[in-house]
Amino acid sequence: MGFEKHRLKDNHTWKCKPGYSICVIERGLVRFDYPSNWIVEPDEGSVHLFDRPPSVESCDLGVSIFRVPVEHVQELPLEEMLRESLGDGRKPYQQSEIHHIARGDMDIAWLEQRYVDEEYKRDARFRVALARGPALCLISMNYWSSRAAFLQRVWDEVLRTLVFGSPIADPTAGPVVQ
Repeated sequence: MGFEKHRLKDNHTWKCKPGYSICVIERGLVRFDYPSNWIVEPDEGSVHLFDRPPSVESCDLGVSIFRVPVEHVQELPLEEMLRESLGDGRKPYQQSEIHHIARGDMDIAWLEQRYVDEEYKRDARFRVALARGPALCLISMNYWSSRAAFLQRVWDEVLRTLVFGSPIADPTAGPVVQ
């Protein structure tokens, strides 16, 4: 995925909380708000956002989009796919129940794992969400438990502001407001 920063027009229609910026992926296929001071790095098929320069101490928020024919998206077993996305690299000592958010034509399922990082011997958390709309969007967030209070609020804001399928013709002007 490419990454561009744009200078906004004076009469733009973008809106977000103070201290936040808006991440728009694929001209509005997916968008959400994130803290303005975070670092955005595109990757092959994904975007990574970091709360400080990428290191063992930074929080990594990753977002990937999977294009699935629209007629098949609603048939996909969201909870099963969420569980399959976890991989087996972590050995969680605790896993939350699956949380559900339904909003308009979007369904989100997410959970949190708590584990001890084997290399650093530190308590860590991993959150992962699978959002279903016009496409599938996988959002993950990995961080040290000692930083959970602030980073959980960031996670909540990302999921609260997640929007699917609102095409943006001119990113410097923002979404068309009727």
